Amino acid sequence: MNGNYIWQTAYLAAVCETDDELMMGRILEARAAIEQRLLVPIEQDGAEYREIVAAGKALEVLKSERVDKIESSHTFASASSGAHQLNSYG
Repeated sequence: MNGNYIWQTAYLAAVCETDDELMMGRILEARAAIEQRLLVPIEQDGAEYREIVAAGKALEVLKSERVDKIESSHTFASASSGAHQLNSYG
């Protein structure tokens, strides 16, 4: 990131977040900040636009690696727990 843009604060908060419980909220805040910035015209071939595109891709990767994995592991754990409880009754 070369410039200092208003949306970068929220983006960096998402990237630097270590608490998995807060991660999705940080990602949503970053996306909202980027969307807010895009309400004002921006040069499609400018540096900020390229950084916005890269940040959007990075947020997607972050979500798939941190949030989606956690949600699927919670779903699996809940399903396994439910199956265990059913077996203990039968």
